[in-house]
Amino acid sequence: MFKKIPKKHYWISLLCFLIPAGFCLSIYLKFKADLPKRLSDQIQLTGSLAAQDFKRTVRDNVQAIHNLAERIEETDGEFYSYWKQDAQRLLIQNESLTFVELISEEGIIKDIYPRIKNGPAIGLDITKLDYRYSDWKTKSELGLTNITNWLQLSQGGNSFLIDVPIYFEDTFDGTVTGGMNFNSEFDRLSYYLEDFAIKIEDETGTPFYNYNNFDSAQTDSEYIFDTALVMDSDIQESWHFQLTFANPNIFRDSLKVANLALGVGLLLSFCIGLLQFFNSNLRIATHEALETNKKLQLVNTELEQQTEKAKLASTAKSEFLSNMSHEIRTPLNAIVGITDLMGSGNDDFKEEDYLELLKKSSKTLLDLINDILRLDKIESGFVEIAQIEFSPACVLESLVSFHNQIIERKGLDLSLSVNSLKNKTVLGDRAKFEQIITNILSNAIKFTTSGSIFVMYEEKEVNEQIHLKISIRDTGIGIPKEKINQIFDRFIQLDTGTRKKHSGGGLGLFIAQYLAQLLNGNIEVTSEEGKGSEFIINLKFDCLQVPTKQKEEILNKDLPELSILAVDDNKLNVVILSQLLKKIGLHADIAYNGSEAVEKAQAKNYDLIFMDIHMPDIDGFEATRLIKRTNKNTIVMGLSADTTLNSINEGISSGMSNYLTKPIDKNKLIAVIEDYFGSTSRNVV
Repeated sequence: MFKKIPKKHYWISLLCFLIPAGFCLSIYLKFKADLPKRLSDQIQLTGSLAAQDFKRTVRDNVQAIHNLAERIEETDGEFYSYWKQDAQRLLIQNESLTFVELISEEGIIKDIYPRIKNGPAIGLDITKLDYRYSDWKTKSELGLTNITNWLQLSQGGNSFLIDVPIYFEDTFDGTVTGGMNFNSEFDRLSYYLEDFAIKIEDETGTPFYNYNNFDSAQTDSEYIFDTALVMDSDIQESWHFQLTFANPNIFRDSLKVANLALGVGLLLSFCIGLLQFFNSNLRIATHEALETNKKLQLVNTELEQQTEKAKLASTAKSEFLSNMSHEIRTPLNAIVGITDLMGSGNDDFKEEDYLELLKKSSKTLLDLINDILRLDKIESGFVEIAQIEFSPACVLESLVSFHNQIIERKGLDLSLSVNSLKNKTVLGDRAKFEQIITNILSNAIKFTTSGSIFVMYEEKEVNEQIHLKISIRDTGIGIPKEKINQIFDRFIQLDTGTRKKHSGGGLGLFIAQYLAQLLNGNIEVTSEEGKGSEFIINLKFDCLQVPTKQKEEILNKDLPELSILAVDDNKLNVVILSQLLKKIGLHADIAYNGSEAVEKAQAKNYDLIFMDIHMPDIDGFEATRLIKRTNKNTIVMGLSADTTLNSINEGISSGMSNYLTKPIDKNKLIAVIEDYFGSTSRNVV
């Protein structure tokens, strides 16, 4: 008879179920919470790109009418004899163009091509058409292109009319007018948007294009991209462009894979707990079998039987564990992959497609996130320019030294030439300067498999400014001529045989160029495919006029004796902050957690407290609230590496006067203290 299984084995088995089940549930809940934002971001990005494509298609067709009008003007009207031949060519080249007509300055349709089906329009007097003549006359006399609303034509059918005025020596001579129906070209653009529905209305609200039955598609405003397309000079007469998911149940359907994955995860968690329980039973059974074997040693026959039984039990145990391990590991690996890719929206992917995506994403995930965040800050307009004292030449040498190991590992030669006799110190945004150099240098390393990389630095002083010229030249794959003007666009990568070999999100050069322009500079590039590229970075910085030491002396004379407390559970951070304060003539007491900070603040009335946020016992927010209850005049400044908007808002709400981010440099520290305790800012809370 088996012994009774101890209760601890039941608890262990329960934990073996609850831990993986909780992990699966937490991932599921996070995915479900993030799904609306993912879908909203997807619709906004797709809508923005689609709207640009649609607008560009219209502009290209309108330009064809412009070209015909220009040829008539350039020949002082002689081209009227050949306009039909040109119109025939335009009809062939521009699918959306259905006919071309000439309207006299009096508003009479003089001629039209082709005449078949359009003949009834010849001789039509548009001055009698109130909905047509007013815009035609007003804009033509101003020399502006006019695009009508979606009209029903006298010869039958519907079309937009594009009026381009013709002038001879500043005298109005009528218009070249094209009838256009963009549906066929719009359908071709929408071919790759089969999961989306599109509707476009003219300025009167008349729908003239509908793809994938927009009125039956997703109706939630959060998942609808809505914008105005301005097509001619009158910004009040714009088209209304809307894009949404064709599937009205996109949110529910996106959760199907997640629900399935959660179910499988819970089932596997149960199997793990059950396996642990059976394994405990098996260990007890094996132990009892061995004890029985010892008792039957005096009887040879029974001994052999018990020995054989023990061997069989041991073999069964090994096979059981091996089989169960295989059965569990296989679906566990699958669930990790499914969880990572759940909600992809593409049920046609094969297993190898998921695996390939997983392998690639693990390498590029961190770099891409960093670039988007940067792109998000760029496009939202929240990019700030810091003013920090640094030597550009020294920073460049440090960056090149940092990348030297990678360059040597690839077997490349590295040359650095620094033309700077004095190594000028400037005031500017060091972080953005480093980002520009890092992005360009990393590209040179990535696309160079043999040869060398040459970095040259030059600086000169012009009108109290330092003008920098930094050249990074490589012998890599080079850039095709047709791509040279596109490499600074977002998400653009070289379409060559090495495209799949080199990873990246196509944001590095875009961000580098933007940051260079932000710093009053630019980036130039010359390249020859197969021979290499050269990127030249031109930047301008203000010379450092007042040395930091003089600033500190001025600050020391201006500040009173300050009682300061530095709070941080990381001893190294406390040491760094204390040394920075010491350099500007200030002393700080130290607290290593929130409780100690509160106790010291109650025992001593501090003028200024630097408060860390994440601490083990009492966090910085709670400690600030407790301190401000009794020390309302004490200035508390948050100092943390957590730069999320929620943390900043909570810090201000808890009573912090300011929220600083780590690492804080000496100049920023001086400026902050001067703001609150300088002669003109004394007692500011």
